[in-house]
Amino acid sequence: MVKSRRPPYRKYITILSLALAGFSVLFVSTMLKGVVFNILTQLDNTFYAQFLLIRERLKEDKKATYSDVVIVGIDDRTLNKLGAYNPLKYRRYHINLLENILKGQPSAVVYDILFGDPHDDPEVDRELSLTMKKGPVFSVCFGSNYDRSGGMFEPFAYKVPEGLSMKLADENGFELMSPVVLGSLKSVGLANAYPDNDGLLRRMPIFFKVKDGLYPTIALEVFRKTRGIPRGEVLIKNGRIEAGGTVIPVDGHCRAYINIDKTHRIREMSFYDVWAGRVPDRFFHDKIVFIAAAATGLGDNKLVPLYGYISGVKIHANLFLNMVYKNFIYEISGKNYYVLIFFASFFYTLFFYSRHELSPIKRLMDYISTESLTTRFGNALIKMPLADRIYKTFGSKCNRSYALSLFFLLFSETRKRIQPLLFQLVLLYLALFLIFYYFNVVIKPSALLIQVFISYVIVSEFKRIDFSKIAPCRANS
Repeated sequence: MVKSRRPPYRKYITILSLALAGFSVLFVSTMLKGVVFNILTQLDNTFYAQFLLIRERLKEDKKATYSDVVIVGIDDRTLNKLGAYNPLKYRRYHINLLENILKGQPSAVVYDILFGDPHDDPEVDRELSLTMKKGPVFSVCFGSNYDRSGGMFEPFAYKVPEGLSMKLADENGFELMSPVVLGSLKSVGLANAYPDNDGLLRRMPIFFKVKDGLYPTIALEVFRKTRGIPRGEVLIKNGRIEAGGTVIPVDGHCRAYINIDKTHRIREMSFYDVWAGRVPDRFFHDKIVFIAAAATGLGDNKLVPLYGYISGVKIHANLFLNMVYKNFIYEISGKNYYVLIFFASFFYTLFFYSRHELSPIKRLMDYISTESLTTRFGNALIKMPLADRIYKTFGSKCNRSYALSLFFLLFSETRKRIQPLLFQLVLLYLALFLIFYYFNVVIKPSALLIQVFISYVIVSEFKRIDFSKIAPCRANS
């Protein structure tokens, strides 16, 4: 009697079914956004910090160049020379400071300082306003829960595009700005920053929603103006912002990763030295000059991965440089990420299910585990008289000790079972890091790594099932 051959497609139906089962376990756990989702988020944040750290170390020897961005900071030296910081008191100092900077004809001067309530002396605001009109001066504004602006920022608003499904950071209004100062500025942009749940700032909103309008972050507004991009060429779309020929990748909340790339260095100098005229005018020629409070006690510090606390102005400056050099960090998220997880589930289910058929890989693994230099060195070492005695003594103790025998038995059996899994996890981790390093694409690793583990467990347990026990009985003919 000729046995019927098993149809070849049956194998792939089984693999697809197992892959769907493994994917469903992770997909349902993630979509519920409960404990599993929070754990995966924390793991992804940890992996992201590790990627940044490894990238930083690998780029230590890479030649860095200075960018055209300069930060003039109200630092500890300035406070020692000019006295304790008071916004109204220092507004007088800004007049001479700005005069000295504008003599060098910079591309832009950006104040990361809120010029809030009008000065007690109207002459101070008038002189500052006249100085600002001499050059391309920008300033930040701040969104707040209570509107104190009286609608003064409405001319800077963008319309909300039809079909926009992003959940943007939103505020109910703005903090007040001195009307005299606002009227002399080239433009304004928001400076609000919202850290993640763990307190670290990884992404900055590119647009904010305030009432019925969208308002750009200061970095985008300075980039647009200095590059001569009309407002009509700034397109707000789901997943990206297009500004001229620059595409800014954003997440579902219209936030972009802050890529602090030290290959483009930022010069920093003291507010006092510039105010006192100790910096040559020509130094500021064609520069983007950020002015901000940078002293440790002034409170404008943000906690970011890898670098710890940095001044808030460095966030805006680096985001601006990301736009200039187009070195954004892209992230695969949403539906694309779940498609990727399913692909990983299917691939690794197929791999583990067919592992015995991959003879070249199996032979390579066997060669590594049996013919490595370590194994050869160990065999040669055991042949030495002293080492031989130690080895026999240790072996004798192991034979007499139930605990040691059990430990080495468990270690041997566990190693045989998880060796292919660990090997694949390491390869996947390296692949994800190389993608991040060379292409600035961050693929959240935790779900993919866990999916590999789930696929391995499901295939291993499936192969242990004895299906002959449930095979239908056939009567003898």
